Amino acid sequence: MHNEIPIGRRRFLLGASTLAAGVLLLQAGPALSQEDLTPQQVLNDPDMPSIGLKNADITIAEFMDYNCPYCRKSHPELKKLLKSDGKVRIVYKDWPVFGPVSEYAARMALAAKWQAGYEAAHDALMTSPRRFQRDRQVRAALQKAGLDMAQLDRDAKAHKADIDRLLARTSLQAETIGLQGTPSWLVESFIVFGGLDHEQLTEAVAEARRRKKEGAAGK
Repeated sequence: MHNEIPIGRRRFLLGASTLAAGVLLLQAGPALSQEDLTPQQVLNDPDMPSIGLKNADITIAEFMDYNCPYCRKSHPELKKLLKSDGKVRIVYKDWPVFGPVSEYAARMALAAKWQAGYEAAHDALMTSPRRFQRDRQVRAALQKAGLDMAQLDRDAKAHKADIDRLLARTSLQAETIGLQGTPSWLVESFIVFGGLDHEQLTEAVAEARRRKKEGAAGK
């Protein structure tokens, strides 16, 4: 049994589209712990890799696994969102739930941070034509993407404790929020479950902006 962030019971759809994913409203708590975890603490973790402007008005945290087919389908849609909306920032939450090879891929992607190569590693692993069944397949994809594999191995070993902490923190956040699988998205103050296309991502961002505007007006 685990403690969850207080989550509103009301489900809603974004705009007129049919989201297969459920949407739940998160209520902010006061402190970072398994008992009280606020959306901002998930969204603004400085150690997690991210892409987009630091001062973006909307931040999305994606909990994902490189062997998750729906994560892979959502990847180009997310890239399209970043191109179409320059005020969105993405925080990547490596959450390997598909077994040891997924964990190896997550560790290698995170190790690439130390050669400024996380985004290249992430893109390479997400766009691989098939599921990774062996560690060597992960390595082949990363080498093809231009990563320095010798440095990657050194960094994976030297920063193992840092990577352990990142993976453990993401796992704790996912458990605390009550996530059931990948991909799952924290869009500012609410969670969306499942693979999303560009239109659905755009609607989620619009909903987040509407809620922020309402919140600011109510102060």
